[in-house]
Amino acid sequence: MYTVTGRIQRIKQPYGGYLRVRDFNVKQFDDGKTLCDNENIHPGLVGLAVDYLTRFIMGASLEDAFQVSLLGAREAKETDTASLLLSDIVGLDGKSVNSACKLAGYDVCIRFGMSRYKPVSDIIPDENTIENIIILVSRCIDFWQIYGPIVLDGFEFEGGYTPVISAGDGDYLTKDTIWDFKVSKNRPTNKYTLQLLVYYLMGLHSSHEEFANIKYLGIFNPRLNKAYTYPVKEISEETVRTVSHDVIGYGWTEKEYEQFQKETLGPLAILGEIMKKLNK
Repeated sequence: MYTVTGRIQRIKQPYGGYLRVRDFNVKQFDDGKTLCDNENIHPGLVGLAVDYLTRFIMGASLEDAFQVSLLGAREAKETDTASLLLSDIVGLDGKSVNSACKLAGYDVCIRFGMSRYKPVSDIIPDENTIENIIILVSRCIDFWQIYGPIVLDGFEFEGGYTPVISAGDGDYLTKDTIWDFKVSKNRPTNKYTLQLLVYYLMGLHSSHEEFANIKYLGIFNPRLNKAYTYPVKEISEETVRTVSHDVIGYGWTEKEYEQFQKETLGPLAILGEIMKKLNK
């Protein structure tokens, strides 16, 4: 029904959020580098480029790192263009970053549909943007030198989805922490912390046994060069029960799900369900 992020957008949290940002432990890093304030491409594209390039530099194949982008290029029927862009990515240089930004432009075809797609040839990161991305990826790599190794990355939650949340994928898992990477100019919000909590709870329900060893929830923002962590042992049982049931949909009764459908799908969908029953 929803992706994790889509579901969270519809949730009204208690004051401060289910997990308050101020309760997270904060670690500030300093690499002596300063980012340019102005970037000329969408922040979402910058975030995707940083994410995918980091995965590649850390050892993932180009095909794995840019998997969603390549699927999007297939939807756009531009696989030849995507293949050429992929072949230009060899490391952390200007040409590689430029191609990564363009490739990331195909993600919208998968994440939001073809109606939102715009030609990737129009994505032309300027010198400041390219330099920022290089710094951001370098910070991610430095971060993993301290907090790695990575156990899982780009993972899904097979076995943990529900009729309410049917899609969503996490960023990184280390031995004892689930990490979500953000490149926002602002500190984390309660939507970020709820997203991370949902990932953790879905992970416990999934086929990934590694989640049994998770002791911390973590957010790393290379733009702020800060890491935020929260011990899972401090999450109250009430919060776990509420988020598991009300947000994710674990343990819903048929009546609860029917009400959810009415509120979410609208009158046309309800009419469709009635017609199906009449035609049986």
